[in-house]
Amino acid sequence: MREVWDVYTKDRRRTGKTCLRGEQGTLEEDEFHMWVMVWIKNARTGKYLVSQRSADKDTDPLKWETVAGHAISGDTSLDAALREVYEEVGISLKAQDACILATKVATAYDGKRHNWIRDSFYFETIEEPDLIRATTKEVVQTKWLTIDEIKEMYDKGDCCLNMGELFGFEANPIPADRYRSIIGQVVKGKIDRPMGSFHPRHKDLYYPVNYGYVSGLLGGDGAEQDIYLLGVKSAEQEFTGKVIAVYHRYDDNETKWIVVPCDDEGIVLEDVEIPTDNEIYAQIAFQEQFFCGVLVK
Repeated sequence: MREVWDVYTKDRRRTGKTCLRGEQGTLEEDEFHMWVMVWIKNARTGKYLVSQRSADKDTDPLKWETVAGHAISGDTSLDAALREVYEEVGISLKAQDACILATKVATAYDGKRHNWIRDSFYFETIEEPDLIRATTKEVVQTKWLTIDEIKEMYDKGDCCLNMGELFGFEANPIPADRYRSIIGQVVKGKIDRPMGSFHPRHKDLYYPVNYGYVSGLLGGDGAEQDIYLLGVKSAEQEFTGKVIAVYHRYDDNETKWIVVPCDDEGIVLEDVEIPTDNEIYAQIAFQEQFFCGVLVK
């Protein structure tokens, strides 16, 4: 029997519709399905668990990966993560030990539509995988490997492409307390790519929100610090705003500040709607779908 998946809006709200596994290509442009990746580190050795896909997989048979799978109807993404780990490698993890490393919304790029939302979870455990206890036969064998060992396999083409996400996590971790002094700041600057415009070089990249920079403050790429100005419904040229979150990219040296309009004292303007985390992910997905990152608040 094929899995039944819930259909979501871009900001992770269930629409009430479902689709069958394999039929996600029939989803409308504004409909999404959800899947998860789960990174499991051995708390004693520091090695990561990888598993080899079975030979009868439709895609990437016998390649190595981390635990991954789709949320079935009724699942939260955490439900899906815990279930997939048990089904594939026979490990029972606890919900309270979960850490979200990244959330990604993929829409469309390279002329293709990608209607999915993905959460990447991180767990530490000392429990060993048990394929006899696993309830599916999706995995042939498992190994605990170091980052360097996984990278060597990846470079040889022995791993699924999404395994590359791990190298960003390890190479560009979120610095402890780095953003604490940033969040809550009042900043001013220019909007050089207003809502409704297109990228000056990549003509298919449309800006559904205002995108600009903080005047006189350099970001990780040596240019002025980029911001998304959210909570407004019109194209702007300048802004005074309050930083409510930072989008940390693992696979890039830039971060993006999430800003909402405020007065000089940092009081958010009355007509401004402060977006939820899910709404932020949805609104910045047009560009952040090309990167791996997470909101820090």
